Amino acid sequence: MPISDTTTAPCLSRRRVLGLLLAACAVPLLPRVAFATAADRAVALVTSISAELTQLVNSGRSEAQMYAEFERLLARYADMPAVAAATLGPAWRGASNAQKQAYVAAFQSYLARKYGRQFREYRNASINVTGARDAGKAGVLVQTTVVRPGQANIAVDWQISDRSGSPRAVNLIIEGVSMLANERAEIGAMLDAQGGSIDRLTAELKGRA
Repeated sequence: MPISDTTTAPCLSRRRVLGLLLAACAVPLLPRVAFATAADRAVALVTSISAELTQLVNSGRSEAQMYAEFERLLARYADMPAVAAATLGPAWRGASNAQKQAYVAAFQSYLARKYGRQFREYRNASINVTGARDAGKAGVLVQTTVVRPGQANIAVDWQISDRSGSPRAVNLIIEGVSMLANERAEIGAMLDAQGGSIDRLTAELKGRA
């Protein structure tokens, strides 16, 4: 008469229970791990941008050279199609591919000149990363402090999104004020002034020095 092994069933049950417990514990950890990875990549991106931006501002280059290099930084590190689309709003959806490409290029140059002038005031300043927080669907907000000798520090949050496939900057929030919201309002007013014509808006952006 064969002898049954009465220890197998309890052993398997304990293993199964242990496996279920480990799986249950791992589920809430997945979002945390994903955010930690996204945060690390976002912080690395902002650190790179900050280093290149600081070097550029202190390079002693001419105004034209600085604006050109700042535009290259925008193209390299910012998701310009996403930013441009957000500033144009509903009009973006009705634009042709050619109009979209022309607008993105014009807006990128316009933004480089506009903010390049402001960043020139940050000579001898340093940009220090102070933290990162989960912004949900908006991505990761990397918190930094701009330290300017003899002047008050400035809090700057960098909104980093990987919706384009890799981490890219999509917004700056300076002392609580959203650059993207400001540009959306200004571009909207300019578009209205041009009778809703994207082509005329693009031409105006190109002509702005």
